[in-house]
Amino acid sequence: MIARDLSLTARRRMVLGSWIGAALIAGCSAGGGGTADVPMPADVIGFAPGEDYKLTNYDGIKAYFEALAASTDRMALEQIGESTRGEPLYLAAISSPSNLRRLERIKEITRTLAYARDPEAGYGSVLDEEEARALAREGVAIVWIDGGLHATEVAHGQLMPEMARHFVTDESPETRRVRDNAVVLLMPNMNPDGLNIVADWYMSNVGGEFEMARVPELYHHYIGHDNNRDWYMLTQVETQAVTRQLYHNWFPQIVYNQHQSSPFPGRIWMPPFENPVNPHLDPLVVSSLNQMGHSMRRRFDEEGKPGVNSGIVFDLWWNGSMRGGPDYHNMLGFLTETAGAGYATPRCYHEDEIPDTFGARAGNLPAKTPSTNYNNPWLGGCWHLRDAMDYMMTAAKAVADMGAKLKEEYLFNHYLMGRRQIERGNAAEGGPFAYVLDPRASHDPGAVVEFMGLMSQSGIEFLRASEPFSVAGPEGDLAFPAGSYVIPPQAFRPYVVDLMEPKEYPDRRQYPGGPPEPPYDMTGYELRFQMGLEAVNVDEPFDMPPGEWGEVATDIGEVRGEGAAGFALHGNSNWVYRAISTGPWFRVTRDLSTPNGDVAAGSYWLPHLPSDDARTLAAANGLSLTGMAEPPPSDALVEARPPRVAIYRSWQAPMPEGWTRWVLDEYGFEWENVWDADVRSGDLSRFDVILLPSQAAGGIASGNLPGTMPDEYTGGLGDEGAAALRAFVEGGGWLVASDQAVDYAIETFGLPFRNRARGLSSQEFFIPGSVIRLEVDPSHPLGYGMDEEALALFSRGQVLERTSGGAAGNVGRISTPVCYADSDFLVSGWTLGGEEVLAGYPAAAQVGVGAGQVVLFAFRPHFRGQPRNTFKLLFNALAASTTEGLPASPGLNCR
Repeated sequence: MIARDLSLTARRRMVLGSWIGAALIAGCSAGGGGTADVPMPADVIGFAPGEDYKLTNYDGIKAYFEALAASTDRMALEQIGESTRGEPLYLAAISSPSNLRRLERIKEITRTLAYARDPEAGYGSVLDEEEARALAREGVAIVWIDGGLHATEVAHGQLMPEMARHFVTDESPETRRVRDNAVVLLMPNMNPDGLNIVADWYMSNVGGEFEMARVPELYHHYIGHDNNRDWYMLTQVETQAVTRQLYHNWFPQIVYNQHQSSPFPGRIWMPPFENPVNPHLDPLVVSSLNQMGHSMRRRFDEEGKPGVNSGIVFDLWWNGSMRGGPDYHNMLGFLTETAGAGYATPRCYHEDEIPDTFGARAGNLPAKTPSTNYNNPWLGGCWHLRDAMDYMMTAAKAVADMGAKLKEEYLFNHYLMGRRQIERGNAAEGGPFAYVLDPRASHDPGAVVEFMGLMSQSGIEFLRASEPFSVAGPEGDLAFPAGSYVIPPQAFRPYVVDLMEPKEYPDRRQYPGGPPEPPYDMTGYELRFQMGLEAVNVDEPFDMPPGEWGEVATDIGEVRGEGAAGFALHGNSNWVYRAISTGPWFRVTRDLSTPNGDVAAGSYWLPHLPSDDARTLAAANGLSLTGMAEPPPSDALVEARPPRVAIYRSWQAPMPEGWTRWVLDEYGFEWENVWDADVRSGDLSRFDVILLPSQAAGGIASGNLPGTMPDEYTGGLGDEGAAALRAFVEGGGWLVASDQAVDYAIETFGLPFRNRARGLSSQEFFIPGSVIRLEVDPSHPLGYGMDEEALALFSRGQVLERTSGGAAGNVGRISTPVCYADSDFLVSGWTLGGEEVLAGYPAAAQVGVGAGQVVLFAFRPHFRGQPRNTFKLLFNALAASTTEGLPASPGLNCR
């Protein structure tokens, strides 16, 4: 799998040359102290990044940072992790030599102010204002600036060597002030694998027919553009590495995340943000972001750089981006979006191409006349990679200058916001005093452990009780067992409350009575719901019980009774599949009562498993097992084996395909990618089940159009691929389609369903990203291990409806094991038309086709790796593909 997955990059690799090593050696020999021997980027890379038609890959970037660090005492370079494909992740700290010598003290100050308490004093202590002001005077501002997160946005990744050299060598009063009063943290590239993919692809095509062709693979190994959608779920190693630096090591006051492209025709977008503002954010975050944006804009006006726009498109509602998460930690997290051209190929715009406004989504902001949000319009001309880099450099200088000038203010305000959030928590304002989570109260106790691990990574303080305790509730005392987690009032409370409390996104329209103004991303996304957590809101303050702070324990496994015949492994945990990945599998097909407790349908039967092994299995994976003196009745047991899974992979590179690979890797499923040519060949018999990740039907059928890129990456499944899929299913195989791909499956197999969401305008039906309630049949094989109610993340998804159609003589039994809730379906977020279009209709269906089965998931059960309580729907479909004799349940009676 991996060898083939990396093959495109290997074929496109551009070797920079042996001079990289020579330049690095020369840089190392230059020694520290002074800047006379600091290399220029071109000395190491071979050309100056920013030249037209040239991009360096990560070899050049990392070599330059290594050489720069070896040549000066004004920069410390640290490897903070590795990328998914094994590249070093570097973080450079640039400051004065005296500051770099006292970094540990600087970090101690920023941590103390961020948490608004002395870390040695323990929970409950709050730093007083006088101490905080003294620390703010002693400390320096921590200013984070990163590049390369989105690899197709090439300018910031190419700029980072030049930016590092500027902050190291420039001797202007401004830059000296920055080095004296700040530590500038530069992350050369947050996605080096993506840089290699994009730069190598472009350089292999530059000057030819396909110079501007889109990269035909994800520019992050698993998740492509969604690497900026991962900042509370923390699924990827790159996200985890950066999170450690933000919330455990440096605690920056300013987090500047660089992007492209600005809403056209603007040249750079910067704060202030668009509305709405999330009510959980501290208001001082918002006003400080506005202040930062206005300061940046003024610098552009001083330098005569037109095209600065703000207050449109990018809002302050959602928590999941790289710049969003820090806002909920009382840091100033923000982005800029600088205009792009296309890789390193310049683009010229005639004045006739400049529109009158930025468009309806941007409130029809005038694009040719000055306004408060666009005070110096850009009216056309040629735009080069160098221009984008110059704009980014201006922005970075402005940000660092603000951090240095106002360092005491930023440091003190970090403390002030943290103290205020503690006070708000003590008063139960905007949320409860504390959240208490007993893992065993949740349907899947392992999800609670995973959630607390996420909180730990994100710098959230919590306690794991070592003894039972009780607290006052509205109707009497609430009792909790030992092992329960308590999340109390704290400085980073906005982050916790935002991921726990439902939200009501405001109804925003592009104009009165018009279509909705879409949010930047999600409107409802709380992990409390997506992960199926049972959490208790406690409003009345209470003393913390005895316990360990910050401890995440995995000892939630449970073994009930002894198993003379074997053990039933309960199917309520996602981690079941990793624990038994080698097979064979035996599945219990109906609920059973035993002397040691009930065993639900969908449990796994492990015959002759020794009791010690059962306890080891439970402890290692957080699973529940029930011992049985007699095996289950033969009519309640079926045998299976691990499925042979194929994931369809289009050269259009949709992100859901990458997320599917990640989820299956994470939970222990073996899989293999099949591309268009593999499917068209017709030889699919080596698989049990084929997954069609979410992708538009036309994209699956037709792929990239001929002439848009090299022939090997064009074309979709076509008629041959569709025929091969039909033969595969009719011969006994399973096909599982999710979200947009359900349209392709319905059309290809002639299924008696239609997609009610297809073709509807946003005024008729619009759920851009919300938490939706599902009804599930746990007795259906697709619902095994599920609760009767589940919560899904619905992001512009689909809705099924039964029809009277279907291929004659081909369609067999039909079941609908999952429905969208008929009433009260919206848990958090925003919906337009959901009552008419979605409520009560099927969310999933299983249809017999010939000897095989087609499964339709109208939403994505594994959306961005987040909704852990619906993962089992996907996993059950995979497991069922090799399980003969499963009960033929009709499922639920959806509309």
